[in-house]
Amino acid sequence: MGEGRFERHAARTATALNELFATQERYGVGSPEALAGGAALQPLIDRCRHFGITTADLIRHGARFPES
Repeated sequence: MGEGRFERHAARTATALNELFATQERYGVGSPEALAGGAALQPLIDRCRHFGITTADLIRHGARFPES
C-alpha cells in the first residue's frame, strides 16, 4: 500500500508541477492562470509533505524545476 501510493502521488505531483511551470512560462508567474494553478497544486504539495516526498523524489519522477 505505502510504496505504491508514494510512487503514484510523486508521479502525479511531478506532472502537475510541470504543467504549472509551463503555465508560468506562458502567462507569467503572477498571472491569474499561474496563481490558480498554484492554488490547485497546494493540496498535492501538502500530501507530499505527509508522505515525506522530497524534491529529489519529484525530480526522479520527471519534475523539471526551472533554474533560478
